[in-house]
Amino acid sequence: MRRAFGNTFAVLWAVCAAVVAVGLIPAYGFDPPLLSHGALRLAQYAAILLFLVERLWCLVPFTRAGAHLRARWPDYAIIAAAAAITAADFAAYHEPVRIGLTVYVMVAAATMLVRYGARLRSDRIEPDDRGGARPTRLIAGGFAIMILVGGFLLALPTVSRPILAGETPYQWRDHALNCLFTSTSAACVTGLTVYRTGHDFTLGGQVIILVLIQAGGLAIMTAGTLLAASLSRRIGPHGTPAGMDAPDGNTRAPAARTIRLVLISALAIEGIGAVALYPMWNEADVGAGGRWFWSVFHAVSAFCNAGFTLSEGNLIPYRRCWQVYGVIMPLIVIGGLGFPVLRELSHHAAWRVTSWIRRSRPSRRRDVRPVSDSPPYSLHAKLVLTTTLALIAGGASLLWLLETPSRWSKRHTVRMDRYVLVADVPDRMCSMQAGERAWAALFLSVTSRTAGFSTVLTDEQSLAPATHLLLCLLMVVGGSPASTAGGIKTVTFAVLVLGVCAALRGRTATVAFGRTIPRSVTRVALVVGTMMLAMVFLVTWLLCYFEPHSFLALLMETASASGTAGLSAGITPNLTKPGRVLIILCMFAGRIGPLAMLLTLAGRREQAGPKHPEESPIVG
Repeated sequence: MRRAFGNTFAVLWAVCAAVVAVGLIPAYGFDPPLLSHGALRLAQYAAILLFLVERLWCLVPFTRAGAHLRARWPDYAIIAAAAAITAADFAAYHEPVRIGLTVYVMVAAATMLVRYGARLRSDRIEPDDRGGARPTRLIAGGFAIMILVGGFLLALPTVSRPILAGETPYQWRDHALNCLFTSTSAACVTGLTVYRTGHDFTLGGQVIILVLIQAGGLAIMTAGTLLAASLSRRIGPHGTPAGMDAPDGNTRAPAARTIRLVLISALAIEGIGAVALYPMWNEADVGAGGRWFWSVFHAVSAFCNAGFTLSEGNLIPYRRCWQVYGVIMPLIVIGGLGFPVLRELSHHAAWRVTSWIRRSRPSRRRDVRPVSDSPPYSLHAKLVLTTTLALIAGGASLLWLLETPSRWSKRHTVRMDRYVLVADVPDRMCSMQAGERAWAALFLSVTSRTAGFSTVLTDEQSLAPATHLLLCLLMVVGGSPASTAGGIKTVTFAVLVLGVCAALRGRTATVAFGRTIPRSVTRVALVVGTMMLAMVFLVTWLLCYFEPHSFLALLMETASASGTAGLSAGITPNLTKPGRVLIILCMFAGRIGPLAMLLTLAGRREQAGPKHPEESPIVG
């Protein structure tokens, strides 16, 4: 009886929370509103009241209240804090507390529904014998629903300033496609935009974009980590594909604990980054959201490798601020390493701190155990860290050399009709001094691997063709597995390079750091890399047919969308409708494709087919 009452209350407040969530659209998405705020406020009170009754009912009988409080302590902490704040000054804090509790109730209801759905489909989460098609459909379907809902919300009249004020050259028939483009770019953490995020969207639209970025980045990070652990349990540590290692080596951590660790770690890193970014913004530049909203928005965008900015001209106006290189750049790198590597690094850091404390603490006991050796890094972590450092350092060095003023002066003498003088545009990398150009090259090398921020102009007139080609390569490689970044991933790139080097040396095995990489891993890396290059070629070819822009600009646009990078040669707002649709599909495939392909190929068991006689064709 008691459990039946509890389930009834839970269902009722979940329904009320859903009504509130749906009612926000007609109440705040249209001008004049289609739903009165009084009716919406009544639904909010009902949802909060039912939530409180359901939480208090769970404490009965009081003999089990302690265990329930320990399990659900965030709920009761929020309730107690809201009650204390409201009791302190009801008139002053009633409205903020009501809004905060409503948001918390909706999040709790969504969490309950997700848990219930996961419990119903628990048999479908594990990869099956047909190659893991069910998890692939689950991930792709979830992102598709998120993109469609986000596009619908961004198309509301009070969310987009162009439609509200009539200040945009876009027509009404193009607005829905542009909002779908923005939603896809935010959910897939790409950064390509046809609208100016800080100008063409109101504060509500910017909040929606922020939620899409956070949900998309954490979703792919969590899914990659869980699928890595799932595959490692299924095929064992010796058959684990590249980038599919368990979060902590071979430890089989429960899914709930893994998700909690991912969320807590990401939110903590983003919170620290937002606090550090707060002094950077000019009060005159920030809009209705204020400096705190700008700080949170850019911290989330940097950690999720999204590349969305609220300032005009990306980060070019702030390129001389130390936070760009001391906060945003580390957030991009940390977000692109992946949760397995971050957890392994945290374990090593904790071990070093513990070892230092034990060595420095004087002890009178003679039976104190000596400090053990540091735990070894996994092959996955070594490949990720080594490849990341090599790409950052090598890319920065090449960018610095390619954008020297001497090379630009030689090009001006040959093609004066296309380029203007270097001194006329100070935001070009080639017009900077050597030290400033080095910092710009380092930041561009980091951000080109799926982040999308920029402190210099990246159009065809501002960067050399060789620089654009180098950026395309970095964007296709992307970040690391189980991270917020896109691309074919650093481990895939490292395995391909090591495989080529082994073949050139006449070796049958691919070896890295004293470990032999299985042939199945090399085969998966080859398939992922080939499919990515095929998609870049196909989409670029189609864009060349539909678009009037140059081949180099279209190639950079395709590489940016495929690797979910966000850098552009400045042609994104000028794409035709077919071009925008192609880029939308490319961003979606670039975000979902590598993970889904790794899951499908790794989860499929090799079937013994008929043996055919061998014959060697002529190659080369």
